[in-house]
Amino acid sequence: MSDDEDIPDVTICQQRVEEFAQITGTDEACAQFYLQDRKWDLERSINAFFEAKASGGVNLMEDHDSEAPVVVVNIDQAVANQLAAVPPVALPLPKQAIRPLSHKHLQCSTKPPPEMTFITWNIDGLNSHNLKKRTKAVCVVIFESSPDVVFLQEVIPSTLSYIENKLPEYKCIASGDGEYFTATLLRRFTTYYDSHRVVDFPGSLMGRSLLVTEAHIGPLKLTLLNTHLESTADHAAERVNQLNKSLKEVTDAAKNRVVIFGGDLNLRDKELVLCGGLPNGVVDLWEAGGSRPECRYTWDMTRNTNTEMAGRFKPRCRFDRVYLRQSFPPAVKPKYFGLIGLQKVMGTQSFPSDHWGIKVHFDILDQDDSASSPAKKMKLETTVE
Repeated sequence: MSDDEDIPDVTICQQRVEEFAQITGTDEACAQFYLQDRKWDLERSINAFFEAKASGGVNLMEDHDSEAPVVVVNIDQAVANQLAAVPPVALPLPKQAIRPLSHKHLQCSTKPPPEMTFITWNIDGLNSHNLKKRTKAVCVVIFESSPDVVFLQEVIPSTLSYIENKLPEYKCIASGDGEYFTATLLRRFTTYYDSHRVVDFPGSLMGRSLLVTEAHIGPLKLTLLNTHLESTADHAAERVNQLNKSLKEVTDAAKNRVVIFGGDLNLRDKELVLCGGLPNGVVDLWEAGGSRPECRYTWDMTRNTNTEMAGRFKPRCRFDRVYLRQSFPPAVKPKYFGLIGLQKVMGTQSFPSDHWGIKVHFDILDQDDSASSPAKKMKLETTVE
């Protein structure tokens, strides 16, 4: 008997989703998570939920500081490590079922995913104002977006611990453990860690470095370069040196690897000119889609009020950037560029960060597609999270 024959029809599935949510006090995303894993057996699923809750496997993103807690179904670190080594079993979602909130871990398959989602975000960990609530909001955005790869900058030890606790479905790689640092998150079961190293910037007065992580999604080989370059106009010369060193890492990567280089680069356009521009084959993903003005500024004091500056002038800068160096043959196709973190945190007057985050969607190409399909212009939009 096939897996499809074990699944009830759509009407019954939806009824069980609603019953599960009502009995457990959760939502339909949580219900589908449990029901799918147990072939839509309602009794088994409810029992599993309460057993997991008793043992800490169900995590309510609630710190008694918001009106609407978010239900997050997680697994603990030990279980995650064990499951990471086990090939997932295909269990299809009924075709007309409601799409769950965090869908990627609900549709397991041994086949590599057809797309990849990427986020980069300076989460402003050095600002203590509403820090826990803001970090919680960052976790909610990541959970809801289900990105495969996340670059974070301005992470501090306490926020890293919080993120690891709230999002154990991600493997967290940090560039250090000092006052602040960068961290790269890889989604377990889609993105597999191979190795990482930290490239120091010897001239940095701010402890900056380049975190280089190698990973893969099925046959797609990734080199991921996450950095927070030297800040402020006074340190432009050092920032240019750091950018040159980073771009050399981009161009030196093996040609069969897709390279994503991004983060809070603190970059001014004239500084890129001083570097001689981008190397051949390296593209700015914002520019690649037509340079839409509404997606341009990621540090925008005309819209983001987390940082106040005296005077009438409100600067707007494109500090956060994402660059792509395609593999040969091409293995990904960018199709969406958007901004995240545009809504204020509930119960506060703060946004999650003083920076907007960037979210990029890619199609993962089959070998035949990469050789024969014409490149399509990627869609740029501003996404309100």
